[in-house]
Amino acid sequence: MLNILDPETLSFIAKISYNVLILLIGINLLIIVHEFGHFIVARACGVRCDKFYIWFDFWGLRFFRFKWGDTEYGLGVFPLGGYVKMLGQEDNPSEIKGQEVDEDGTVVPIPSDSYLAKSVPQRMAIIVAGVVMNFLFAIVCATGAYLIGFADTAPVIGNIVPGSPAWLAGLQVGDRIETIDNKKAYVFTDINMSMVGGENGVKLNITRLADDGQTQRVEQTVIPRKRDYDLAPNIGVTSSPTLELAETDDAKPDVYPVYPSLKKLMIEKDLAWLRGQNQVYDVNGVRVAHLRHYHEEQLKSYGKPITCGISLSRTAIEEAEKRGIHVKTTMASVTIPPLPMRELGVRFAFGPITAVLPNSDAAQKGVEVGDMVVSIDGDAEIDPIKLPELLLQKVNAEQESVEIVLKSKDGGEKNVTVALAKKRIIPELSALSMKDPLASDTLGIAWTAEPVIAGASDPSAEGLVGSRIVSVTFVNAESMISSRFSSTEKDGFKVTKIGDMIDMPYIIRTLLQSATAKNDLPLSVRLEVIDLAGTPANSQTTKTVDLPILDSTDWFNTDRGLIFKGEKSYVQADGFVEALYLGTDKMIDSSLTVFKTISRLCSGQVSVRGLGGPILIVQASWRFVNSGLGMFLIFLCLIGANLAVLNLLPIPVLDGGHLVFLAYEGIFRKPPNETVQIILSYIGLALLLLLMLWAFSLDLGFVKRL
Repeated sequence: MLNILDPETLSFIAKISYNVLILLIGINLLIIVHEFGHFIVARACGVRCDKFYIWFDFWGLRFFRFKWGDTEYGLGVFPLGGYVKMLGQEDNPSEIKGQEVDEDGTVVPIPSDSYLAKSVPQRMAIIVAGVVMNFLFAIVCATGAYLIGFADTAPVIGNIVPGSPAWLAGLQVGDRIETIDNKKAYVFTDINMSMVGGENGVKLNITRLADDGQTQRVEQTVIPRKRDYDLAPNIGVTSSPTLELAETDDAKPDVYPVYPSLKKLMIEKDLAWLRGQNQVYDVNGVRVAHLRHYHEEQLKSYGKPITCGISLSRTAIEEAEKRGIHVKTTMASVTIPPLPMRELGVRFAFGPITAVLPNSDAAQKGVEVGDMVVSIDGDAEIDPIKLPELLLQKVNAEQESVEIVLKSKDGGEKNVTVALAKKRIIPELSALSMKDPLASDTLGIAWTAEPVIAGASDPSAEGLVGSRIVSVTFVNAESMISSRFSSTEKDGFKVTKIGDMIDMPYIIRTLLQSATAKNDLPLSVRLEVIDLAGTPANSQTTKTVDLPILDSTDWFNTDRGLIFKGEKSYVQADGFVEALYLGTDKMIDSSLTVFKTISRLCSGQVSVRGLGGPILIVQASWRFVNSGLGMFLIFLCLIGANLAVLNLLPIPVLDGGHLVFLAYEGIFRKPPNETVQIILSYIGLALLLLLMLWAFSLDLGFVKRL
């Protein structure tokens, strides 16, 4: 039973209440400052403002109201921002009027304190004031964030998606992006935001750490890509973890910073050393300085146990020193066994090579995009999904080159001898890599795997050789993928659209490895296949076969199954002047990104599935407010800039639409035709309603983003 008087419970309630309060204040301020801009300039121009409300008073529902001068001020019941009502200014298209005429045909003079009585420049100033306030509010929020300081994901590369622009450009795990197009990168989101509008190339300045801790500067230009299934242009990088193990909850003593499958293989004494604020210090006696160094060292023992030195983390030591506590670092040696990968007892057919690293030995020897691997070192029964680890083992065995037989695009064969680069880290598929190829830095090529069964080691799968996989059902498994790619079954979930929207590497290397059972039921996989041999295409029929999930004896997880903290950057200005400069720069960057995104939405370079509505904004707000006040202020800056730019769009019923009508009036010395204005306003309103409907459909999951 929950005891609300318990100090921890009270602290939790206080924190939640505080975050809710900050969230409400922040989101409502976004709209209130906009309306205040209209209000204050309207009053300065002599326009009578009948009402100025914080929140809305629909149907007359309000908490309170009072009148001061000609204006009624109040607090409505509905917490949706606020509004200002000016005499003579209407946003409702049906209420747009020209000059009024009384019963005898006499023109009724427009009151001098009406919005309509003011000059075009004055009305323009009133309209644009709301947007200006949004821009100023964004600057204030960002300036406050840089004064307070905030921690966000560091601009450090943790993985490079196989075959991506970053892979082709030679970026490496552990690279820290210092500047993007000569602008300093503070956090990882700066990388993603800079890719929108970077179709002509983005220049990166990089700090790269060597294994001995020495640094080198690298400059590289990368051209972002946008594929049909991407939400936005990207270069194919993900953020980096540190060597600090993920923190664990003291209330859950059976939870450790390791994969559940690794936990089963480790002894209790070793597991205990992984709890708390600890980090990996060395691997097999070799001091590791950063993530890439750790992976290079532990991959030298691929398929074998390693011994990791575990010490108190740098963060924990710094926290202790801030409290005046001197920490004498202690260390324990922990044995981490190899973690077998799951497999199905089948191997798949090679697809074509999709990319070749420039200046690699493979490129020099004539390996080309479109070639297909037939055999490596005389072995024609290689599983393309396991090839990266096979090449790793050849490097560990000090093998210097491989003999590759390739089927050329023209149908002929060519034999090449390719030197093996001494690179052990394997580019891994990311959460969004459902159609990405596999790749090897060792060989310098990227390739695909077809959903065709080329061989079987498990007796239950022997009859499937030569069949094409149509769907994969994870029996008794919790669903873990969007319904755009799968369907829920009574005994699990089925992955569909194979070869169309999702490929076998992602299914085998990602979904199969992370599948979890429902209610401790046994996991298995059901393949729906088409027998391609000896049947005309129009008479092909499907059949289903259930296969057990096996722990491989020669294929192992390359990250060992340890769970690390993400690497953070702490950003704080040295003083108010620098904070103001950074805040202004952040507002400008955010506004330009919104403008670029809108233009790329129109050209198709940014997917409309990436749009978000009020629900997504509230969800994101809650995540940011829980990350600290500084992060929430940065979020308010982004949203403030978004609202400002969107309001400037030349769509009737938005401020930008009003400015267009006023510009027409200023040029031609007369207002636009009233009927045309009403029609255009209704069209603009309809477009906005359709946009909101689309955004709500995405937010509520009626339309899938991925």
